[in-house]
Amino acid sequence: MENPDSSPTRKLSPEEELKHFKVVVRSIMMDASKVLGYIELEVHGAELEEQIALLDHYLDYTQRLCESDMQEDVNQKAEQQ
Repeated sequence: MENPDSSPTRKLSPEEELKHFKVVVRSIMMDASKVLGYIELEVHGAELEEQIALLDHYLDYTQRLCESDMQEDVNQKAEQQ
């Protein structure tokens, strides 16, 4: 059943869907990094610290990957103008 209050939504192109997905992933990664920072302050132990450092590396890489594509998009738009 359709919601009578909702307006028809526009179908996103694959490029727009990918951009939206990357923005969401970047936001999640930033939140995960904040939680990781809290854990680092509260928990100690050599093995745990090693695993946390590895997780931090993965989160940082994912965040940079999403940001680099977003920056490339901004640069491409600037070049087109």
